[in-house]
Amino acid sequence: MDKQLETPKWLAHYALFTACFTFFLIIAGGMVTSTDSGLAVPDWPLAYGMWFPPMVGGIFYEHGHRMVAGVTGILILLLNLFLWKNESRLWVRRLGQIMLLGVVIQALLGGLTVILLLPPQISIAHAMLGQAIFCLTVAVAHALGKSWQGNTNSLQTISESVWRMCLSVPILVSVQLFLGAYYRHTGAALMPHVIGAFAVLIGICFQNYYVLRFAADMKPLLRMSMRLLLFVCLQIGLGLVAWMKPEWPSMVTAHVGLGALILAQSVLAAWTAGRCPRKTVSSPASSVA
Repeated sequence: MDKQLETPKWLAHYALFTACFTFFLIIAGGMVTSTDSGLAVPDWPLAYGMWFPPMVGGIFYEHGHRMVAGVTGILILLLNLFLWKNESRLWVRRLGQIMLLGVVIQALLGGLTVILLLPPQISIAHAMLGQAIFCLTVAVAHALGKSWQGNTNSLQTISESVWRMCLSVPILVSVQLFLGAYYRHTGAALMPHVIGAFAVLIGICFQNYYVLRFAADMKPLLRMSMRLLLFVCLQIGLGLVAWMKPEWPSMVTAHVGLGALILAQSVLAAWTAGRCPRKTVSSPASSVA
């Protein structure tokens, strides 16, 4: 069980700002692919031999994405320094280190996508790692916030089945995000991505059912589960619009951004469930007796 720790408010706010800016980076990166601007700047790390080229056409999206990525890297580096100076929990500092390592790898992958002329494998890895880094920033912000430190003594017992269901959802969402990235970067068949979307919807519906049935008193988990259901319904709607109107890059990118929010929320829900003491309840039928 975690100890009650005093985290400086400014550090919690800074971590939250870093998470929000990382989400903005995902949007900026999504616009690069949605506008087909991946090779608008043919060199890296410079742009046509300059640090600040004319921001016109596809250069605006591609080099703008690089600039946002640079600021994000600085924010995450500073967050690590602040964590090592002000945060006593080693595991939180370790999360920050992993996040920073991910940023370094992400920058290298971004450079390789340009140098190697957008190979799908590297582009997909770049997209997936960006999602993982965003989840790490959200996790650190959550661990520093009041919602984490304020409910340590009020965690309630939940069933093992609730925990397993909550754990399965981020796995389903991760697979679905991979299928989406594969479709975006290869132009492969859309059907696996569609099937994955409904698998995620079903998984989140089951999570809500289990939480309502066995952990309704665990209000933070209940709110997260219901928020997930709302997000995934909106996501399916955005997906339909993006499919019917691929010439609308903002809609396609919004679909990508909401996918990142769904993943982060599902990770937080699984993490919240994992912190709770658990009792074994194998199925809904077992609770009837």
